[in-house]
Amino acid sequence: MTANRTDGGGVVGGGESLTGRINHLFSIAGYRNHLGRWQTFGTGEAADLISRSEGRYGVRVSRSYLGMLRSGRYTNPSIAVVIALVRFVNDHLAEGHPEITVDWLTSGATTTAPVTPVGRPTTDAAEPADGLGALADRQVQHIALRAGRMTPELRDRLIAILDTMEGTP
Repeated sequence: MTANRTDGGGVVGGGESLTGRINHLFSIAGYRNHLGRWQTFGTGEAADLISRSEGRYGVRVSRSYLGMLRSGRYTNPSIAVVIALVRFVNDHLAEGHPEITVDWLTSGATTTAPVTPVGRPTTDAAEPADGLGALADRQVQHIALRAGRMTPELRDRLIAILDTMEGTP
């Protein structure tokens, strides 16, 4: 696992593997308890909160499934589970921590979402606030997961191919 590093105003860490990045999410998400102390979520607690808020997160996640993702026994979650984890963590981040992106969780990108001066991620006005509208299509999900594992150079080539196919400069 790699050490945490400072990047763009916040600590980004979690290591090289998906398991390491998922476990990192559990170290940065939490809440203030009744004494005002910061407390992180346990695996079961996070699974229960995600499942109880299925309308917000779009999936139900069992305690055992989330535990197996954290242990490395399962290493290929659906895009719906990845999106739910990112949304859940972003809903419960420590104050001042930059938001986590789906790209970071799936590929280990070295930065979090671009942050505006007021601390909110930048978004494209044509997209929903979380930027995940197109990911509802299964083919788009498949392409996004594969692209997340590519090098930046390969992603640039893929974008050039897509631009050519769409006829955009």
